[in-house]
Amino acid sequence: MNLALVDDMKYDLQSLQGLILEYFSKHDIKSDISLFSSGEQFLDAFSPQSFDAIFLDNILDGINGMDVAHRVRTIAPNIPIIFITTEESYALEGYEVQAMDYIIKPVKLDRLSVVMDRLKKKCRARNVIEIKENRMTRQLYLDDVLYIRSSGHFLEIQTAMGSLKPYMTMEYFQSMLKDLGEYGDSSLGLRFQNCCRGYMVCLDHVRSLDASDFLMSDGNRIPISRPKYKEMQAAYANYLFRHTRSAAD
Repeated sequence: MNLALVDDMKYDLQSLQGLILEYFSKHDIKSDISLFSSGEQFLDAFSPQSFDAIFLDNILDGINGMDVAHRVRTIAPNIPIIFITTEESYALEGYEVQAMDYIIKPVKLDRLSVVMDRLKKKCRARNVIEIKENRMTRQLYLDDVLYIRSSGHFLEIQTAMGSLKPYMTMEYFQSMLKDLGEYGDSSLGLRFQNCCRGYMVCLDHVRSLDASDFLMSDGNRIPISRPKYKEMQAAYANYLFRHTRSAAD
């Protein structure tokens, strides 16, 4: 589990790191913890693929924790944020950025363990696949994928932070999605759809469907082939119905 800890108080930062390492050791979890002493330092290093969660002090010199969280949400709407705060009243601000939880300082292991248990379950629930890019293996969170284009034996995977180009065929990528229950029968309303030869879209990031394209959240248009148009209409309608029903539940 890769975590970012952001706090401008050195003692608090190191104390939190020690407690998290104690939790990881107890539960035999591999970890990678990055420490940041300011919001600016963290934002310079941040990308949606870098961390599984962020522990964020809400009161920082320079850019404050809430502003950091708002900027994170513009590019990573689903990453868990846990606020570290001195007063419970500050926790209410976390609702603005859909914070997963908050912890009152000084942080205690029993309270941290409750949050870490929730975070562990949440991270396991997120669908992640491994890709190889430039001979390096990295994790790709499917929540961050907008669309995919095939280019020979390579893929161009567009995310909110830019494109990745792993050595992988579209067929293999589709097989991994199918194993995760993210791709298959279009009538099921699954979020990944093969809309034309060499292209896939994630319906999470579709703004609209017109006569020949999907309009994506980044402003790009992804073509829909004529033979697949009715199927994509149905798939998108099923996706919206499924998504709306899940939100209501």
